[in-house]
Amino acid sequence: MTLASPISASTSQKRKQRVFVVEDHPLMRRSIVEAIDREPDLMTCGQAADASEVLALGSLEADILLTDIQLKSSSGVDLIKDLRVRLPGLPIVATTMFDVRRNERLAREAGAAGFVSKSDGPDRLIAKIREVLEKARESGERD
Repeated sequence: MTLASPISASTSQKRKQRVFVVEDHPLMRRSIVEAIDREPDLMTCGQAADASEVLALGSLEADILLTDIQLKSSSGVDLIKDLRVRLPGLPIVATTMFDVRRNERLAREAGAAGFVSKSDGPDRLIAKIREVLEKARESGERD
């Protein structure tokens, strides 16, 4: 007989936090989605390759949105600005591989609650998602 640890027992009783992923590179998007879906407390609830796909949805059943800054036919910074108006309580984490300092500043100015460089790897990405979700929970922005 195996006993569940307190962490896994409490995690299994809670609803998984839903993450919507916006990433234009299919291989990177798949890797991010797989990393999120391996976590006991997180799950992806949707994916898009571009900002227009996200905005066309009308509503997002997400607890948090993760977006790349450098999308092929749109800007992740513009997406963040649009979502701040449409869904002001939705926490957003931005990510990129390019010009990290500049893009972090732009993402935060646009309203991103968190930022992580893709070169930091999946563990840091997951930690940042959890950190932003916790801050949003503490501030009462999201249920």
